[in-house]
Amino acid sequence: MASSAPQVQILDKSDYTKQHLVTLHNAHPLPNLTAGDIRIRSQIICNTINNFTYARIGHLFGWWDVWAAVPSLPAPYNDASKYGRVSSWGYCEVIESQNDKVPVGTKLYGYLPIGDYPEILQVTVEDETGHVLETSERRASQMHIYNRYLPYPPETDLMADKQSRGWDSVMRIFFETSYFLNRYVFAWDSAKRTHPLGVSLPWSLGDADLANAVVVLLGASGKTALSFAYQLRHSRPADHQPRKLVAVGSARSRSFTEATGLFDDLLLYTEVSSATDTSIAARLGIDDSTKVLLVNFGGRGTVDEELHTILTRLSKSVVALIVGGDPQGKGSKLNALTEVPGSGVVLCSASSLRDSAMRIDGKVAYFENLSQEWALFKENGAINGLKLQWGKGMEEYGKGWDSLCSGGIDPTLGLVYEV
Repeated sequence: MASSAPQVQILDKSDYTKQHLVTLHNAHPLPNLTAGDIRIRSQIICNTINNFTYARIGHLFGWWDVWAAVPSLPAPYNDASKYGRVSSWGYCEVIESQNDKVPVGTKLYGYLPIGDYPEILQVTVEDETGHVLETSERRASQMHIYNRYLPYPPETDLMADKQSRGWDSVMRIFFETSYFLNRYVFAWDSAKRTHPLGVSLPWSLGDADLANAVVVLLGASGKTALSFAYQLRHSRPADHQPRKLVAVGSARSRSFTEATGLFDDLLLYTEVSSATDTSIAARLGIDDSTKVLLVNFGGRGTVDEELHTILTRLSKSVVALIVGGDPQGKGSKLNALTEVPGSGVVLCSASSLRDSAMRIDGKVAYFENLSQEWALFKENGAINGLKLQWGKGMEEYGKGWDSLCSGGIDPTLGLVYEV
């Protein structure tokens, strides 16, 4: 919980594995609020590989600039050219407010600072949904998904249903990404069909059709991949389900991935590297008429490029979707094919997909439908074998970060912290 001297996580921008937990001994008094502002303090945040992405490519998407500079940050960490902060997902509490629509005590779910230093949000409340939107000039260039907060009334006790809130923090945003993909990108209802970038580009019925397809998921033990596999299994009409779901992952995550019960087969990264066209065709049941969907959620090294090369030799109908990449920033040149017309390789934008889905169904209906699916997912036990590991305070958060960086965290664990 917050102490009299708050702590924040500071990262070396050139190497996110080098973190510093900095205690802000001179944090008070806090900057004043202006009209419309609220002051928040993180309460529950997750620790996932996705946070590494915010650091690794934060310079491309402005993720280092989400939070204003901390006035009391000591040297050398106040050198923004070398050090910075990224964000996580979870719950915060409004501890001070100059906005009548967001009273003190309100809880918000969304994109939060890693630490217990109180932050200022400049917000408005959206009439249609009641959601809290961050509107500061500093965050105007951020993707919309990062500036929308889901509110809960002041009387909400986050610890009263701690387990459910933990799942929200660790997995809801990743589940939502897979929800976009399942319901809109690979829609069985043509009225909802949307290009993976959420924009008005060609995306045909054939592109979206997964009936009798072979679906191959790279980085299959990750939370977005598991959510997508779950929804392909449980949230589609029977006549629109794929014929086979294939996981591709590491030897370390093999037993967990298999135990989820979501996949028909599992290929190790090492097996892909030594595979031949004949061996892949026989193992996956692919011929030139088979629809194949290859989705990279975070495959290691050049495995996406290697497998795509084989699959396109075997089948005339291959779609490759890039949702994530190697967490260490290593990898293939498959991304370059997204610029080649007719390549069948496309990028995904979660933020734009949410915007597109809200336009299609209306904002209120979209979030109601998503919330129902998410609640059902939790009620059904989420992912078989995946469990939460709770920690408390920034010291424990920092240890979790170091363990994730070194690969020392069991893939069956979702890390979540009270801060």
